[in-house]
Order: sequence, then C-alpha cells, then structure tokens
Amino acid sequence: MPCELTDMEVHILYLLWRRKSFRSDAGYHNDMLESILRTKYGQDFDEAITHLKNKAYIATIRKKELKYYILDLGKAYSVLKSHGYNVTPLGGGRVHHLD
Repeated sequence: MPCELTDMEVHILYLLWRRKSFRSDAGYHNDMLESILRTKYGQDFDEAITHLKNKAYIATIRKKELKYYILDLGKAYSVLKSHGYNVTPLGGGRVHHLD
C-alpha cells in the first residue's frame, strides 16, 4: 500500500471526491457513507473516519446531520492517484494547446 491509509479510508476519500465535497458548507452525509461502506469493508466506519480526521484529510460539518468534506485537496488527490483511482485534477482535466 503506497500510504498509511486502509482501503476503506481511501474509498471514503474517493466518494467525497466524486461528490465534490470540497467546501465547509457542502459535505457528504455520514449515514450515506456508512450505508455504502458497511457491507463492503470489515473495518469499523467510525475508526476510519477518526483516522482520516486525525491525518487532516477530511473535516466535519456539524449541522442537523453530520457531514464530511475533504480538507486538504492536494493530499487527497495524490493518495487517490497513487491508489489507482481515476480522478480528474482540480480545475478540470482539459489540455489547452497554443496554436
């Protein structure tokens, strides 16, 4: 494994990236994340979230319902790329040629 994160933790980052949860006012619901990952991985969900928060990959939004968003976009992007996830860089993946 290229980093200190488990498969479940990397998958959490991928789900947050795919939903574009990058701002502190728009995150991904805790219950939805847990229901998606509960049957797929054997790791405890709360333990994975705590580890990601301690390593400063994600942060918590406390509204009516608990939500999460990616705190450090560069770090999350490099982890997802190193694990083989197909993620586009921030600002889009377009290449502009100068003619």
